[in-house]
Amino acid sequence: MILWAVALVVVLAVPSLRTGDRDWWPWACVSGLAVGALGWVYLRRGRGNAADADAPIRVPDAVRRVGER
Repeated sequence: MILWAVALVVVLAVPSLRTGDRDWWPWACVSGLAVGALGWVYLRRGRGNAADADAPIRVPDAVRRVGER
């Protein structure tokens, strides 16, 4: 995310990097920052947390009965 912020500052500081066919470059940096921020919030809230990956998986009784045939 820091690299997207640095890239945005560079693109905004150098006018030739955002004119002509490159007018989308600042928006690429902004969207990279936005997606990175959403991913950071998603992980900080606990979704995708590796600590929960070792929790035992509960198999519903109905599935267990089907497998016992």
